[in-house]
Amino acid sequence: MALYSQALESENGLKPPDASRVVCLFLVYLLALTGGPADAHEFWLQPIDYRPRVGASVPIVQRAGTEFAGLSYPYLRDDTLRFSVIGPGGERAIKAIEGDDPAAEVTFTKAGLTTVVYHGAPNFVVFDTFAKFEESLKYEHLDTFIGAHQQAGKPQTKIKEQYSRYAKTLVSVGKGDGLDKPIGLPLELVAERNPYELKPGEKLSIRLLFEGKPLPGITIKLFSHANPAEPGLFVTDEAGSIAVDLPKTGEYLVHTVHMREPRVDESADWISLWASLTFARP
Repeated sequence: MALYSQALESENGLKPPDASRVVCLFLVYLLALTGGPADAHEFWLQPIDYRPRVGASVPIVQRAGTEFAGLSYPYLRDDTLRFSVIGPGGERAIKAIEGDDPAAEVTFTKAGLTTVVYHGAPNFVVFDTFAKFEESLKYEHLDTFIGAHQQAGKPQTKIKEQYSRYAKTLVSVGKGDGLDKPIGLPLELVAERNPYELKPGEKLSIRLLFEGKPLPGITIKLFSHANPAEPGLFVTDEAGSIAVDLPKTGEYLVHTVHMREPRVDESADWISLWASLTFARP
């Protein structure tokens, strides 16, 4: 995978960081040098228990990696715009502590299908060469942007990409009734049925939304913990939807990337949005 040529650079990093953030960023930088977030093509939330009882406290791990395997990622305040729990009682912010890993511990107080959501702040990565940028695009099935980059006369070295990460995990608390719903992320994967209530042989419909509207023609990957090296590949239809089989019990990761041209006020060659959804199949 392409190695990033510089450590992750926060868009909100104008103020001097405190000591704890310096330590956390140093750890992130070390991860980059050893193939962590720098090589990571997926980012997701992983609760230690997907089906907790009411009142249980569950650690929530942020992970970055490939093929449903990755290093845990600490909670960083300045890199997090939204980190909350959405359930039958409404939405409440998670009180996370800078540098915590796992990123948080959530107490689920009411029964029902509950969403933990992460909305990351924009960050940047710089690719030293076009070959490294091209390798990253091919991994994400964004091949059309290889030609678009060349035709637009964009730089062949020091290619700057601004990216933002959006992650959701569905937790079945108690009986776990309810449905996943759009929660206003810029790029969002929405399960159109409760995955914990599917009968054997039933497919799960998943819709991709960009700024609240269905996004067609985008490749979505489905990873299973039972066979992570062979993800299912799907392309969203005109309604922004795909239908997937979940033949085995265990954890699943749905992941996609949407790339767009920068606006005049955005200082980057490309803007990418990364969305993930995790859940477990009983």
